Amino acid sequence: MSLLAHVRDMSRADPSLAADRGIGETAIAETAPDAVVDLFALVTRLGDPVTLLLVVVGGYLLADQLDVPPARMATALALALGAFALTLALKHAFVLPRPPGAAADGYGFPSGHALGATVVYGGLAALLASRRGRVAAAALIALVACSRVVIGVHYLVDVVAGTGVGIAYLAATLHAGAGWRPDDITAADARRAFAIAVGVSLVALSVAVVRDTVVASAAAVGGLLGWQFAADRIGDGLPSSRRRFAAALVVLPGVALVVGVVLEGGVSLPVAALLAGGIVALLLALPGLSASVSAKNV
Repeated sequence: MSLLAHVRDMSRADPSLAADRGIGETAIAETAPDAVVDLFALVTRLGDPVTLLLVVVGGYLLADQLDVPPARMATALALALGAFALTLALKHAFVLPRPPGAAADGYGFPSGHALGATVVYGGLAALLASRRGRVAAAALIALVACSRVVIGVHYLVDVVAGTGVGIAYLAATLHAGAGWRPDDITAADARRAFAIAVGVSLVALSVAVVRDTVVASAAAVGGLLGWQFAADRIGDGLPSSRRRFAAALVVLPGVALVVGVVLEGGVSLPVAALLAGGIVALLLALPGLSASVSAKNV
């Protein structure tokens, strides 16, 4: 029996053994002033999956306005999808509970907010090659990680592990492409990042076939297919367009709504999978569709 399987069986047989991984940090949530807890409850939203997805989707759709090559922002989106799948794989592998009385559902180890924030904000800082961006990313990651302990939904080890795994995944994915040289990132590198996300999502499915892992797999596959379509049509980028800018502003609220419905179980599992894969594929393909239309009008 593997060590991971042994830990999982122990935690299922006696949840109290798995829960005993704190070092007294849960007292922070119990003794902190309500104003502090409320403040960190807002801060923790910066690490919500919906927030992270909107950040990278917005960056991708507005890449021309930001004067950033679309391959970089596509890579950021692929990183976010991979981080989501990796979080699910690990949570369902370890099945470790949250602190007693935590106002959150699901397993506690590792912290998905810490992992996701590390991959997304750290990835954006690396892809945009900005010194200020790196400082801002480090601050955001630290705030999100701390917030999970302060509001009492994670032990310290959960957020430390989430941050560490996030750094490792980010480094491994970027190393598989252009490394830490954002100017050298190509469409093929972004495609490789999506392929890695698909692979991780399939691992998550092999660990547990539940709504979240199915949705993660469908989204990763949709991202790979959507980028394949777009990459062949947009090349190094598109000229800035007010029409595309306006379309992006309209699309983002719709994305938030659909993601919320899918993740909260508002539709059946097959519909959720189709929505996740279809929406992500369409979002990635939009710049390519715009390029095709523009080419026909020339």
